[in-house]
Amino acid sequence: MKSLDTNLLVYATNQSAPEHAKALVVIKEMLARPQDWILSDQVLWEYYKALRHPRIIEKPRSAKEAARQVRFLRESSGVAFCSYEGACYANLIMRLEKRDFPCQRTHDAVLAATLRHHGVKEFFTRNTKDFIGSGFTKLINPID
Repeated sequence: MKSLDTNLLVYATNQSAPEHAKALVVIKEMLARPQDWILSDQVLWEYYKALRHPRIIEKPRSAKEAARQVRFLRESSGVAFCSYEGACYANLIMRLEKRDFPCQRTHDAVLAATLRHHGVKEFFTRNTKDFIGSGFTKLINPID
């Protein structure tokens, strides 16, 4: 199973971003073979926020437009979805309590724990270093 980070959705949406073309390839692959992909609801909520933020998206979306894009992914794309579950807690808290765990990586750790719990092996992100040690078989940076 494959999944992706919010940053790829943002780059694919923001046509003026230098990363746009490469991110769009990943999104098109996901939409062409949705049975191979799963997205976390956490990614959708981060995407919604990014779509409305003028410093992240060149042409910010209205609440309705941003919700429409989230609805498409969640309801029409054919991609599977998952959310954080209590069963993720034990592995997650063990990672968070490590002395050298950087607190700024908390949201990434929650995302990784959620996705790993739901069988994700390949994770696409621009920020592979943030997910090292998260248990993914493959961390793929399609941008660099």
